[in-house]
Amino acid sequence: MNNMIYAIDVSKWQGEMNWATVKNARISHAMIRAGYGNSTKQIDPQFKRNVAGCELYGVNWGVYWYSYATSPAQARQEARCCLQVIQGLKPTMPVAYDIEYEPGILALDNATRTAMVKAFLEEVEAAGYYGILYASTNFIQTKLNWKELACYDVWAAQYGSRCTSPLPYGIWQYSSQNALGVPGFGKSLDCNRVYKDYPKVIQDASLNGFTAPEENPAPDLSACKQVLAIGPVTMGDALQIEALCKSLNITGENHLYTSKWNDAEKMLQTINIGPVSSGDAWYIMRLCERLQLTEQRLYHSDYTKV
Repeated sequence: MNNMIYAIDVSKWQGEMNWATVKNARISHAMIRAGYGNSTKQIDPQFKRNVAGCELYGVNWGVYWYSYATSPAQARQEARCCLQVIQGLKPTMPVAYDIEYEPGILALDNATRTAMVKAFLEEVEAAGYYGILYASTNFIQTKLNWKELACYDVWAAQYGSRCTSPLPYGIWQYSSQNALGVPGFGKSLDCNRVYKDYPKVIQDASLNGFTAPEENPAPDLSACKQVLAIGPVTMGDALQIEALCKSLNITGENHLYTSKWNDAEKMLQTINIGPVSSGDAWYIMRLCERLQLTEQRLYHSDYTKV
C-alpha cells in the first residue's frame, strides 16, 4: 500500500475481530457499527469489544448507526441512542448516520429522507461530535435532495475504480470484497479510502470528547524499571492487559507476568508485572487509564533497582 489512509468498517457480521491482525495489515482506521434503530438495547453485540481492540492496538476508530427511521423525529431519536452508546468514549473518527434502502425508508419522499439526515447529524453536532453521512452514491443522487446537504461531510459507498458522489466526500467505501487482503476475511470485508486526517481535525476542534490536542508522548525512562500490581480486575480487563503484555514480550518464560484469582468463583484476578522498563509500564498504565482502573486505584507501580 502507498501513503493512502485505508480503513475497514465492521459490525457483528465480522464476528470477533482480531485487531492485531488488522494492525499488522497496516490498517490504521476503522468505522464500527455502534447499533441500529431507536433503542440503546440494539447496540451492536461486538461494539464494545471492537472499540477495546482498536484502542489496544492504536487503530483510529469512529462509529456508524444504521437507520430504520421513517421520520425526522425518529432519526433524531436514533442519534440520541447512538450518543448514549458512545457516551464517555473518544472516537478519533466521525459519527456516521447510515441510511440505506430499507423498505420503510424507500416509501418516503426525498424531502423527508433529507430532513432525516439533517435531524440525525444536527443532534450529533449539537452534542459536540463530528457527524458524517454514510450513503451510496446512487442513494445520494436519487433518494436525497443532496444539494441541501452540502454543509455535511460524506462517507460515500460506490464499488469500482472511482467515486462519482455529487457531494464532496472524506471517506470512500470502494470495495466490499476485502480489497485490502486482511487475513481471515476471504472476499467479504468493506474497505475504504480516507482522504482527511480526521484524528487531527477532531482533536484540534475539541470534538468527540477531546478538550485539546493530545500531546502526551511516552517519557524516555528506559534506564528505570518498575513493578506493577493491577487489580482485582474482571476477566475482560485482564485479557486486554495480557494481550498488551504479550505484544510487549513481557509474558512467557521470563515470568514477568503473573496472575492469581481473588475469589473462589474466579470472577476477579490480580495481576503482577515486572520488573519492566518504564517505557513498557507507561503503555500498560495508558491502557489501565482507558479501562478506568487508575481512577479506581486498581493500578499501582513502584520503581525498583535491578
